[in-house]
Amino acid sequence: MLVSTEETEMYKMKNEHRKIGSELELFSLSDYASGMVSWYPKGYAIYRKVEAYLRDIQEQYHYREIRSPILANSQLWDKSGHLEKFRDDMFLLQNDGQEQALKPMNCPFHIEMFNQLCQSYRELPLRLSEFGLCHRNEASGALNGLLRLRSFNQDDGHVFCREHQIQSELMSFVEMLYRVYDKFGFNADSIEVSISLRANNKAGSEDAWDRAEQYLQDGLKQLNIPFKLLPNEGAFYAPKVEFALKDSLGRQWQCGTFQLDFVLAQRMDATFINEESKSEYPVILHRAVLGSLERFIAILLEHYQGRLPLWLNPNAISILPISDSHIAQANVVCNRLKNLGYMVSLDKSQDSVGYKLRQHFKHKGLYCLIIGDEEVEQAKVTVRQKKSNAKMSLKDFINILEAA
Repeated sequence: MLVSTEETEMYKMKNEHRKIGSELELFSLSDYASGMVSWYPKGYAIYRKVEAYLRDIQEQYHYREIRSPILANSQLWDKSGHLEKFRDDMFLLQNDGQEQALKPMNCPFHIEMFNQLCQSYRELPLRLSEFGLCHRNEASGALNGLLRLRSFNQDDGHVFCREHQIQSELMSFVEMLYRVYDKFGFNADSIEVSISLRANNKAGSEDAWDRAEQYLQDGLKQLNIPFKLLPNEGAFYAPKVEFALKDSLGRQWQCGTFQLDFVLAQRMDATFINEESKSEYPVILHRAVLGSLERFIAILLEHYQGRLPLWLNPNAISILPISDSHIAQANVVCNRLKNLGYMVSLDKSQDSVGYKLRQHFKHKGLYCLIIGDEEVEQAKVTVRQKKSNAKMSLKDFINILEAA
C-alpha cells in the first residue's frame, strides 16, 4: 500500500519521541537545562535495561569497563588535537588560572589509561569500554529532543592492538554489533554500511590513511558486507565504518561506528614494548554500537511507536485485582513476575477494570492480568491483550513470556 507524504508526516508527528515520552511519563527536557534530559522512573528503567544489556554483551567480548573524568585541562585536548578541530563545539571554562573543558569525547582519557595498563605486546589487544558522559556545545537551533543533546552518554570503547590484529577485531566487533541490533529488533536487512574516507582536515600521513582505508574495505569484503564509500566524511584522525539502521518508517539512523586510527597514539605518546624490546605505537580502534544511548532510545520509541518489546517496556505487564479482597493474590503474582526480571505494575486503584484496561493499553502496555474470585479459586489469571482474552495458570503465562 502506498502511503502519501502527508500521511507519513502525520504518522511522524503522532509518534514523535518527545510526544511519546510525555504521554508515557518517560523523560522531560527542562528549559533550565537546555539540551539535557531528566529521566523519570519509567524512562530511566528503559535506559538502565539498554545499558545493562550492552554491559553484559561487551563482557562476553572481553571488554574491560572503565570510568573517566568529565573535565580536563585544555593541554590534554590540545595534545589530542580536539582543541584545534572542535574548540567551538566544546564547553570551556577558567579554573585557577587554567583553561579547562568538559570532555566532548572519551578517547584521550582511554589512551592515557592504556599507557598505565599495557606495557607489553603480550597484553594486546586491550579492549576498554565506557558509558561515557560527554558534553558538546551544540547550537540551540540544532537541539532536537533526545536526538541531539548537549549532554549525552556514549557506549564508547577503544581497542588497542597491532596491525595484524585489525581484521580479527573488526570481525569480532561486527559480530557483536549485529547481535545487539537484532536484540533491539533490527535484522541484517535493516542495516546499511558505509566507509567514511579521509577528511580535508585530516591529521597523519597519506600512507597511514591509505593503509587504514584499505584495511576497512578488505575487512568488510571478507565479511561479505556491501558498503558505500563516502569521501571527505572521516574523522580528522581516522576513516570509519558507519552502520545505519532503517526504522519502521523507512528512515535511516547512523548509529554504530568503527574507526581505524594510526594517528592519536603518536600524538598522545602511547606505546608498548614489542618482541624486540623496542617501543611501538598501538593501532587504536574507536568503536561504538549505539552511539548516544539517549539518541538510540529516541529511535526505539519512534520505531516501535512507543509500544516497546517486552524486555524493554516499562508498562509491559499490569496486574488488575478486581477488588481489595484480591490484592493479596495479586501481590503474589506481581512478586513472582518481578523476581523473573519482568517490569510489572500493580494497580490497586478503585477505578473500574474497564478503565484500568483502557489506561494500560493507552500507555503502550502489552499484557493485563485480571484477578477476581474465579482466578483466586482456580489459581489462574485472566490474560488480556489488546485483541485477545484467555484464562490460564501463571506458569503457562510465564511460558508465553519466555517464548516472546
